[in-house]
Amino acid sequence: MAYQAIYRRWRPQIFDDVIGQSHITTTLKNEIINGKTAHAYLFCGTRGTGKTTTAKILAKAVNCENPENGNPCGKCTTCLGIADESILDVVELDAASRTGVDDIRSVIEEAMFSPTAAKKKVYIIDEVHMISTSAFNALLKTLEEPPDHVMFILATTELHKIPATILSRCQRFDFRRIKNSDIVGRIKTIIDGDGYSADDDALNLVAELGDGSMRDALSVLDQCFSFKEQGLTKDDVLSIIGIADDTAVSAVCEAVISGDTSSALQNIDDVVNSGKDLGVFFSRLVKMLRDIMIVKLTKSAEGILTYSEEKMNALKEYGEKFTVEKLTNSLRLLNESYQKAKSSSFSRTIYELCIIKMCEPALDDSLDSVLARIADVEKSIKEGNFVVKSEITEKKPQSQASDKAEDALPWEDSAEKEDLKASEAFSAPTQKPVQKAEPEKAGISAGIDWQKVINTVRALGGAPIFPHLLKVVPQIRGDKLLLVFEDNAQMAKEIISKPRNLEIVGNAVREVLKADYTISCHFKKEVGQVSGTENDDPLKKLEEIGAGHSIFEVVD
Repeated sequence: MAYQAIYRRWRPQIFDDVIGQSHITTTLKNEIINGKTAHAYLFCGTRGTGKTTTAKILAKAVNCENPENGNPCGKCTTCLGIADESILDVVELDAASRTGVDDIRSVIEEAMFSPTAAKKKVYIIDEVHMISTSAFNALLKTLEEPPDHVMFILATTELHKIPATILSRCQRFDFRRIKNSDIVGRIKTIIDGDGYSADDDALNLVAELGDGSMRDALSVLDQCFSFKEQGLTKDDVLSIIGIADDTAVSAVCEAVISGDTSSALQNIDDVVNSGKDLGVFFSRLVKMLRDIMIVKLTKSAEGILTYSEEKMNALKEYGEKFTVEKLTNSLRLLNESYQKAKSSSFSRTIYELCIIKMCEPALDDSLDSVLARIADVEKSIKEGNFVVKSEITEKKPQSQASDKAEDALPWEDSAEKEDLKASEAFSAPTQKPVQKAEPEKAGISAGIDWQKVINTVRALGGAPIFPHLLKVVPQIRGDKLLLVFEDNAQMAKEIISKPRNLEIVGNAVREVLKADYTISCHFKKEVGQVSGTENDDPLKKLEEIGAGHSIFEVVD
């Protein structure tokens, strides 16, 4: 006898064996017990959830000579004949291959004749959404008032494609995705019956790969037992199916959280070199981020996710490290890259660009990315971990303190100047030079409450640009306002330098300081190049050295 796949050999023969659909099987059993079966049923749901299996059981149950509590007995002549397909009164049609109106008309003509061996003629039409509009129209009248000896059972995975006129003539049953725990329980029954063995981690992974489909899970199991029938482990499943384990996925998540692009790309390279499919790996990454979001946003994630306590705790830890905005931005990037990669010859590059943007949101100018960066800043401030990097400038000797007071750079604060004065007045001749004070943090410089300016920018509609203003050290020189950026803040400087954005900043400065200034953007090293004596004009110096910065005057 030819080998049969596990899902075929272990196909349920009674309603009680159908897993995860008790809301349907109980109703159908009661209808059979009470003799209240309908003339047309519509079974809808995702693949592998038991639609066709339930239809076949129902066909046997309505024709069974000795039904047992609503279930077919499986022993009578009719049950055995339907099972081995020797009784032709139960007809199963594949609508995907018989879509035309002529195919349906032949069914209607045959339905007019009485059954030859069974009580009822049962027509099971699988993937019924595939038939044409004209075929649906031809079926309408017969479906509404079929002969007493006829029953139609329609099955579909795409309910939205079924005309409303068909829906109104059928009893509709929605098949749910099967929980992983139910799939694992069924698999254990199967491997005990077939004499196989596997550890719990392997079975949990098989159930997870089934993605709510019993048939898909059993197909994966069949493939695994072809490789190893005894002592199947999780590593065996990972190797056979060709997917990366949770360690690689977790490592990429950690890299995204910490912004470690190098580590993330190295992990991607390891996945590729180990022969794993990047598409499968990224689908697992999407699933993990989705699970983290569920754990973070719901109070009872255990009711949605069916994982072990250890894995749930790990997901909760990740949830504390991620902001909701970063999760949603990462999932958006992954979804977009997944769609692009399917039609590209350079899928690896697309996935790597996605990872780079996930690790460095500043490289992505989308609204989701900006919100993710804002959320990261707010999280850091809330946790007390927000640090603005600033470059410490060497202090001049005390003899030059008077000169320095005139041309102090914006990151040298008034506290440092006071330390210089104090050291001149009170230090003994043999005393060591006073230690340099901490440089001023970005935010308040030259008497400007920069945070208030930033808040005003937000109020004036500049929310997308205000994170870049956190990188600014402002400096007033007469009627000129210099926005000084760290040397590595190229993107922030380019964004703020745009005329529209400078206009918003100028309006905010005018509102806060009650004065108009000519505003220009510079790198710190450029301002350092032009700082010399008190007679030096930094703007003229910039022109002399060819800094190439456009200066936009803020006007009413």
